[in-house]
Amino acid sequence: MSNNNFAQVNKGINLLVTIDKKYVEPLCVMLTSYGECHKGIPTDLYIAHSSLDEETLAYIRAHADKYGINIRSVVIAEHWFENTPVLDRLPEESFYRLMAFHYLPETVERCIYIDPDTIIRRSLTELFDMELDGCYVAAASHTSAFFNLFNTFRLGTQDNKIYYNSGVLLMDIAAIRRDFTLGKVLETLEENIQRLWLGDQDLINILFCGRTKRIDEEIYNLDERALKHLKGKFTLDDVAEKTAVIHYNGKYKPWLQGYKGVLDRFYPEVKELGPAPVGKWKSQLKAIHGIVRLNNRQKILILGILAVIVACILCWFFFGRELAGIIRDPLEFKAWLGKFGPYDELVFILIRSVQTMIKIIPAEPLEIGSGYAWGTWLGMLYCLIGNFIGTLIILALTRRFGRAFVECFLPANNLRLISLFQNSKKIYALLFFFYLIPGSPKDGLTYLVGMMNVKVVPFLVLTFIARIPSVISSTLCGQKLSEKDYFWSVAIFVATFVLALFGGFVYKKYTDRKMKK
Repeated sequence: MSNNNFAQVNKGINLLVTIDKKYVEPLCVMLTSYGECHKGIPTDLYIAHSSLDEETLAYIRAHADKYGINIRSVVIAEHWFENTPVLDRLPEESFYRLMAFHYLPETVERCIYIDPDTIIRRSLTELFDMELDGCYVAAASHTSAFFNLFNTFRLGTQDNKIYYNSGVLLMDIAAIRRDFTLGKVLETLEENIQRLWLGDQDLINILFCGRTKRIDEEIYNLDERALKHLKGKFTLDDVAEKTAVIHYNGKYKPWLQGYKGVLDRFYPEVKELGPAPVGKWKSQLKAIHGIVRLNNRQKILILGILAVIVACILCWFFFGRELAGIIRDPLEFKAWLGKFGPYDELVFILIRSVQTMIKIIPAEPLEIGSGYAWGTWLGMLYCLIGNFIGTLIILALTRRFGRAFVECFLPANNLRLISLFQNSKKIYALLFFFYLIPGSPKDGLTYLVGMMNVKVVPFLVLTFIARIPSVISSTLCGQKLSEKDYFWSVAIFVATFVLALFGGFVYKKYTDRKMKK
């Protein structure tokens, strides 16, 4: 259905709020202000909640009936977000707007989500009928240029360019219902749990990154912060004349004592103000600490990195001069390997196997070193044998211990790539391509393969072959270095580096595009 024809077909407005008992009175004030601006316009108001009783709903209906607003109660029995750390700061109900596509009737193709701590001063029909241009939602921004940059960087949503406020959202429910599932939303929540300082608002920015249309905050979602950022370009006279939605977000409310700002003059008179809000900065800091605290995988990773750094410092302190001499002089390097007698190749292969298993250890120095010691072809062979053994061990461990083991080495969001391969009819060709191109995270991919329905022998054969080009370029560089042919050594190194950058770019673009589909 074309967005341009939506109002003519629907001839009404769908509203959505998500509340607990604390916001019943503000909701009734908002409904009264909405009703005064939308007389004669059919409106269905969906209230998503988990704690409102029939008496409370009857109280809300009494306010809505004056203006012909139909109240549709939606009881949320599921506890989708009960283990989310951010609930120490925000009510669970605030997350319900994320699931609107799941619980709203199929007949609802779009709706305006609106926070109850708002008042309506102008008609919202123009907003409801707005062309979304292929976006899932339309929203406003309240933050300054600095905080837009900070929040988009924090969430990895640079495609948005700005950080959106979730207090007023025009939602294309039909499009979201088509492209999202409960599992996808909850998986995205789990993957980004440590980023969600502002709860569902952060998650909305992540979920709809690049598919959010900006609306004017001074018209549809004006708060004290936005008014301040406009720096006099939008005055209180302009608010009175043009603003459709004023949003009283934050802890200071016009129905409480101690309101800070100027927009409270537009709020209906409150006979008896509630007590002023008490500062809770200590509890807020504690809650944020609970959100960002390290999980077990991250603790292991940090401890591992620290151990490697300490080991490197100790090695340099005790063996630095000797190692520097070995690296400078090919004869000395070969002599060092010669200390292991007939087992020098075996020692190198074991080191290479460990490097394959621990993905944070770079492969290129070992490959160059093997070419330095044994020449292009033998060096390549020993590297590939080490890869083969390391790959076999990774497959055995991942198939024995599963996802918990993999998450000790890879970020949780990398596990989404499994679906990319599992859904491919040409899984072996796809894997061969990724192991062939320079710059792709080959050792990291091996952990994922252990969780896929891939046969071990064909996989080992194809990766053995696919790794040859990237390995041989490094061993050839090492051989040229041992021959003191520095021109070709540098030329090969630079060419390999450029190809790795290009290959990494191709890998990222391909996987990002496929995962979006």
